[in-house]
Amino acid sequence: MSDISIKVDDLTKVYRLYSKPIDRLKESLSLTKKCYHREHYALKNVNFEIKKGETVGIIGVNGAGKSTILKIITGVLNPTEGNVTVNGKISALLELGAGFNPEYTGIENIYLNGTMMGFTRDEVKQRMDSILEFADIGDFVNQPVKTYSSGMFVRLAFAVAINVEPDVLIIDEALSVGDVFFQQKCYKKIKELTGKSTVLIVSHDLNAMTKFCKRIIVMADGKNVFDGEPNEAIAKYFKIKQGAMRGESKNERIDTSDFREYKVPDAKDYSGKMNVVIEKYFYSVEGEGFSENCGKNDEFKVSMVINSNMDIESPIIGYQIRDKYGNEVFGQTSLTSNVEQFEIREGRNIINFSFDWPEIREGDYFITLGIGNGTEVLNQVEECWINNAIHVTATTHGKTIFGVFNNDMKEFEINKID
Repeated sequence: MSDISIKVDDLTKVYRLYSKPIDRLKESLSLTKKCYHREHYALKNVNFEIKKGETVGIIGVNGAGKSTILKIITGVLNPTEGNVTVNGKISALLELGAGFNPEYTGIENIYLNGTMMGFTRDEVKQRMDSILEFADIGDFVNQPVKTYSSGMFVRLAFAVAINVEPDVLIIDEALSVGDVFFQQKCYKKIKELTGKSTVLIVSHDLNAMTKFCKRIIVMADGKNVFDGEPNEAIAKYFKIKQGAMRGESKNERIDTSDFREYKVPDAKDYSGKMNVVIEKYFYSVEGEGFSENCGKNDEFKVSMVINSNMDIESPIIGYQIRDKYGNEVFGQTSLTSNVEQFEIREGRNIINFSFDWPEIREGDYFITLGIGNGTEVLNQVEECWINNAIHVTATTHGKTIFGVFNNDMKEFEINKID
């Protein structure tokens, strides 16, 4: 047990859910012990161990139980059943605002948090300069934190959490609030802790998780369904995510055996308004990547089932890729791609096209699909677009990309000149 930092044994957390607030009172006063609630298992028999110095990630769809685990480990919540053992001092960065008094100044909250972690005032004072330097919020540190922006708040919170030299550092999505430069600063600090402190991270930034974590735990429906190598963990996560999306649709299905994802949008009444609408769409990725993970030269295939109320002689099919901030990264249409002229016939048609995924910076990207009629400007025909239809994660397989796209040097040589 000496090399174990966190041990979770048969952890279960059950919440009682009531249809109406009055039902809670009825149940407490019932002489017949009548039950007015239903039980929701946020966690169910979760088991894992984390060794000292490990950096471990936890991922899963919303409601999988990730944050509940962290709150029990840090003592914010009590388990219904099971035990959690933590060896060493914990420093936690949970939801924004946890552990801070909004009426206190930044300085006062630093001392408050240090005391809560078991440090004396003198020990906190010794670390004060490094905390203030890392937070870099200037004179605002002497103002009440209720006046802080979310970015300033997370800067101070992370600076305190990371600079008290914790045995165990726990982070729950809090870093996503800061700007990109501060995020890089935090990630560098986390790397410095590797091997020294135990780090447990919950995040939806899958690329960051694969860089920092040698091991990832996948949560689903309150259970840990996978615990192991990061790439396998992310593949498992996407399978769970896709299964959840498929389960949401009760519409008629067509053969998708060669495709990893599909979606049926809400039906639209286009009679008298539009000539054509996208009824269903599908996609698949063929290459070295897995699931929704796209790498250089992977072939991205798209099929769209469209419904038209007339023959269209000069249709235009297009796609557009945006990053998670909504910036347009690349895209193309059948018109500008010099695709051979085609027609759409009245009724249902299926259109297939593909493109090679370029080598672009790792991250989340969203594909918008569209179809228009000849001279129509596509982005003015709102009904024919499905914005952010497909979510993919780009990978460079560990290669560093400067900017958005990669452009390798060629014909490189060096010669002695004297």
